[in-house]
Amino acid sequence: MQSYEVMFIFRPELNEEDQKGLLAELENLLKENESEIQDSQSMGKRALAYEVNKQKEGIYHLMHFSSASKTVISKLHHACKVNDKVIRILATKRNQKVLKT
Repeated sequence: MQSYEVMFIFRPELNEEDQKGLLAELENLLKENESEIQDSQSMGKRALAYEVNKQKEGIYHLMHFSSASKTVISKLHHACKVNDKVIRILATKRNQKVLKT
């Protein structure tokens, strides 16, 4: 299984309930694609380094998961692209050697 780290940036006007609903959708997508979520944490509202989609701040959320599916990242990107509540997503592979130490 490959491990991933994903940073989501949500629109700043989302309330707690909307954030939980959006995260539930994303987590369901991951589980449907043979993924196991290890950690999920909200980092709160922060200023963006530069304006994105006319937004100057966003709600950051970090998630770590493992997946056997090779297409999970593309499906996650597509789901976030069609959802206007997500400003940006950044997904990276985690180094297995570093995780073991």
